[in-house]
Amino acid sequence: MAINRAAMKELPIPGYLDYKGIPYTIEHQNLRLVEHDSLVVNLTKNQFYWNSRQKSGDLGDFIAAYEGVDNKEAWVKWSEYGRYFNGQDADTKQKYTDRPKADYQFDYSRWRTAQSTQNSEDYLVTERGLDRDFVKKLAQSGLIQQGMARQDRETGEWQKPALLFPWYDENGKVVGLDQQGTTVDFEKFGKRGTEKKIAAGADTRYGYNFHTGNGADELIVFEAPIDALSFAQLRFDGIKDKNVTLLSLSGTDHQKVLAELDRMNQANGHLPKRLIMATDDDIAGYKAADIFDTLQFNGMENLRAIPKDGKDWNDQLKSGENRFELMSMADSHDRLTSLEAFADKTKATTKLSETKTIKDAHQVAASGSGRKISRYDRQRERDARKTQNRANNEKIIHEALERTANYKNDPVEMQRYLDFIANGQNYSPRNTMLIYGQRPESTIVMGYKQFEERGIQVNKGEKGMKIFGAPTKLQSIITSDGNKVYWRDATAEQRRAAKEGQLDTRSVLHYPIETVFDVKQTNATLDQLPELLPNRPVNLATDNSPEQLERIYQTLKDYATQEQKVAVIDDHPDSIQFLANNKPMTSNGIAKGAMVMDKRNLDNASIVLRNDLPLTDRISTLAHEMGHVSLHKNTKLDSHPVHIKELQAELTSYVILKNMGIEPGEGSAQYMNNWTEGLQKLADYKDKDNTVLSDVTKASTAITQYLSDKLTNGEAITYEQRVDKTQEHAKVAANQAMQDQTATETQGRTR
Repeated sequence: MAINRAAMKELPIPGYLDYKGIPYTIEHQNLRLVEHDSLVVNLTKNQFYWNSRQKSGDLGDFIAAYEGVDNKEAWVKWSEYGRYFNGQDADTKQKYTDRPKADYQFDYSRWRTAQSTQNSEDYLVTERGLDRDFVKKLAQSGLIQQGMARQDRETGEWQKPALLFPWYDENGKVVGLDQQGTTVDFEKFGKRGTEKKIAAGADTRYGYNFHTGNGADELIVFEAPIDALSFAQLRFDGIKDKNVTLLSLSGTDHQKVLAELDRMNQANGHLPKRLIMATDDDIAGYKAADIFDTLQFNGMENLRAIPKDGKDWNDQLKSGENRFELMSMADSHDRLTSLEAFADKTKATTKLSETKTIKDAHQVAASGSGRKISRYDRQRERDARKTQNRANNEKIIHEALERTANYKNDPVEMQRYLDFIANGQNYSPRNTMLIYGQRPESTIVMGYKQFEERGIQVNKGEKGMKIFGAPTKLQSIITSDGNKVYWRDATAEQRRAAKEGQLDTRSVLHYPIETVFDVKQTNATLDQLPELLPNRPVNLATDNSPEQLERIYQTLKDYATQEQKVAVIDDHPDSIQFLANNKPMTSNGIAKGAMVMDKRNLDNASIVLRNDLPLTDRISTLAHEMGHVSLHKNTKLDSHPVHIKELQAELTSYVILKNMGIEPGEGSAQYMNNWTEGLQKLADYKDKDNTVLSDVTKASTAITQYLSDKLTNGEAITYEQRVDKTQEHAKVAANQAMQDQTATETQGRTR
């Protein structure tokens, strides 16, 4: 019987998640896994994107990636689910084929809850080890609820009622909840043994939370409600007389922590004195906490707490011991580095063992044949390996670019990518995208010889990243049957015919694929790092004096007038009235600036800024409007919708400001919050040529490289320094221009 692969690809990923009891949240047109918050499913496309592991694809790819099985076993599981899904009634199937409503909001009044919480109490006591009296107090205070019994879709058997953990907002309203199954079935639900979900439409700015006292002095963060309750029971004597808030992330999303800190600041007039990240004692838990190693707030101490007798706090509770370790965030970061190094070493050892086994098998086969390999055979094998290596490298590059393009589906990954661009890597925009698509945590990237010239060696066994090198022209011969053969591969007869004009020849640009490494893959010492770091034009985080700000503003203004060829009008007395008459009013009042086009001559454009702006606002507003000029001055009016163009300018401005040293903080957090609606629209936007993000990369890179060329730590660069940097930037720009031309020609041929 023939396999209908198209029908297999149509099987809904959300249906499989429900089938396996894998918890997730729904965010507009996307679905996000609870335990792996960088794994997003686009509900419209029925595709998943696991950004932290750089994997994507259909349901079959998801099964292989999530469950860690090979393609053959994934196909078996995929087929099993297909038989199950096809056996469901029409209503069940329609549930997964209907496009979800983007405006659906959680409504607790529509949830059916039981009068008794006895089943939930029994589960917490017998399965989770919590104290019976403690659990009863939780039920009496409304911190746990119980759902209704329901039938299993697959077996028809009745399942025990689910345990519900309501999320209360600052006004006591339930804005979401965790749903914890109480029927234990390891065969169906895997290692967790129970079903676990987040209610659809839940307000993801919140999580399960409760507090002692007024909760104002300390915030303790966990991955799951069970962990928060386990910790509360273990440490009750230590927190009962204090003002402590306990928060569950239902995953590892640090944005919930920032939202809770903002609410605590507004409610109490100050941030808590201590933030304790009590996420799990594993790599994912350390990664969740690690963001707060660098994200510090005045007056608040950031700490890390881990259980001593288990991976999470429920393990610690069930161990019968009341022990934990409190450490600094710096120590937590060092431990994360060690854990990742150990994991990489283990993976490399396993791979080396597998490779050796394969190599030994080949050697046995060769010795057993008794055949002597000829010189021609060896050359043919070398050519085949070379062709295969090129194909493998092209696949790596294609997948990296595809992953980067897909970051627009995930606002969290979008910001990480923009932060990476802002670091000022000295590569073309396309290679910048390639580097991030393969190794997002990269900081200083160079080739093997570049590191070697600086006395630094790449560590043995490191796997490099693939990027495009400088293009070279290759001559090819068009054979009599219309095929193209490179000169180097042509026969002597074909070359003679080409020289005599009997066959046509053409020159094509060839981009060699080169390998580069991150500095963390080398033996570089701390003393060598400052010399390797890219030039930072200015750091407003350490010096925001009026002189510094004015120098930055004038440099940006020079770029606008000299490179973008637009006038900057920043002191006209009628600018406010002009903007009030021609730009829509926002929640902040009259617009701060605008790019103005002359309809009679589109080459004639200006940037108008309000003449009453303080210097800091002038810089940010000018950066935003420069983004518009770079991206939209010479494009068709209908190239992208207005809201996408506005978001592109905002993304470009973010990179420019971040490059100048404006680090995440209160202002930046608000700045990012304003993107939420736009980023969701961007995720749903059908960018047919995948140009939205690549154009932002090009525009922001050009401006930050100009700043780097003109300034070092806010001071003007000398003539000798500028000559060296200009030549370097020119080489990068020429490389990118030729890549862009080739891409444009390719698009023209394929339309």
